[in-house]
Amino acid sequence: MFKNRWMQSVLLGMMAMLVVVACTPTPTTQSPANAPDAAPLTQLTFGVGPYFPTPNENRKQFEPLFNTLAEQVKLPAEVTVADDWIGISEALRSRTLDVAWLGPWGYVLAKHNDPSLQVIATVKYKDKPTYYSVLMARADAPFNTLDEAIAQSQQSGTKLKLSLADVGSTSGWLIPQAEFKQRNLDPKTIFDYTEGASHAAQAIGVLSNQVDIASDYDRNLDVLTAEGRIDKSQLKIIWQSDPLPNDPIVVRGDFPEEIKTQLQEALVNLPPDQAKTLLPTNYTGFIASDGSNYAPIQQAGVSVGKLK
Repeated sequence: MFKNRWMQSVLLGMMAMLVVVACTPTPTTQSPANAPDAAPLTQLTFGVGPYFPTPNENRKQFEPLFNTLAEQVKLPAEVTVADDWIGISEALRSRTLDVAWLGPWGYVLAKHNDPSLQVIATVKYKDKPTYYSVLMARADAPFNTLDEAIAQSQQSGTKLKLSLADVGSTSGWLIPQAEFKQRNLDPKTIFDYTEGASHAAQAIGVLSNQVDIASDYDRNLDVLTAEGRIDKSQLKIIWQSDPLPNDPIVVRGDFPEEIKTQLQEALVNLPPDQAKTLLPTNYTGFIASDGSNYAPIQQAGVSVGKLK
């Protein structure tokens, strides 16, 4: 009799468990930001890479824009200034940041690892959404073109010193590397080669005779000249790239759609007079972008073997 009661208890327990399981909702793969119970944003975290020589200068240049954008969506802003280009991309990809002003190559690298990242705008410089990578030398250098510099470095007893920038830089590393790849040349064998310098150090390195040739981008040379850091007349451009897409404004994956739309509209509709007060010198506003204009950067990444 005891045995029968014990069996009845077990069967009743099993039936109760089946009822509970049957009534439990099946988990979904809905992303946290789109889930009905997702916590609303309480602030917007913005990030920017090392465009200017010091973090304080970077913050001074970009914080006004980020604060204004946050005001548009009625949220406080928190601004992070990264020490290197790859760092800011990784912070966005890891969801430490909501929105970032990235370099084109940094965006392509981050997008490659996290397809959920989305471009919402491309900045305009002197009313154009493009810029140029350059290789520069001193104005009195005994060569005027990259071809001449390559020939001199190969034929003379002493190799010319070439400095490329941070490997996360579009204009300072990726595009010059792609140019050498297209020529079927290895800069490490042709030149006395170094890489990793900040853009701010590149022109100064050339002018101070530390290197013979250095990479940079036209916008940065304008900034250094305007700030009195260099005399651009003492430099010459020995090579210039095709037009490259300017920097993108990128939002993390799972970013709220409504806020993304509001930010994009605020950027694209930024009045010219307000752009002068909110953006660094010569930056004049934004165009809408879905990221497709960065295809040439992706192609360059493939050509140098950094992307597949």
